[in-house]
Amino acid sequence: MERERHEPTFGKPDLHDVHFRNNRSRPIRQTEPTSPWIYMGVGAALLIAIAMGLIEWNARRQAAAMTRELTRPMTAKEEAQFKADMQKFDQEFRAAMQQAAPQPRVITLPVADPAPQPLKPGERCIQGRRFERIEGGWRDRPNDPC
Repeated sequence: MERERHEPTFGKPDLHDVHFRNNRSRPIRQTEPTSPWIYMGVGAALLIAIAMGLIEWNARRQAAAMTRELTRPMTAKEEAQFKADMQKFDQEFRAAMQQAAPQPRVITLPVADPAPQPLKPGERCIQGRRFERIEGGWRDRPNDPC
């Protein structure tokens, strides 16, 4: 059973059968113009972000340049200059240390008498230590053995 195919045809539409909505007027959507303050605020934030990015980029660039300079090997001329400067500094340092160093002081300690002095009136000798009688008791004299 074969069916015959019909191609659609377009002609004048019959608008008598079309029912439009009632003729009430809808409120027209009115858009208020955007405040220029919003554009200025967004622009200021964008400018601040760009300035911060440029400052950060410049700081990183300078840090990389300093790192490269500090880590590069010295040339022969720079190495000779460095060694001469270090030798000069070492000589100046040693001279300053010689001037600043105090002269050694000779400390003389009193020589202990080989023979202890005899006990004086009001003194006692207890277990090799000399004690002197004072008001209210006895005073130890540790540097004067008996």
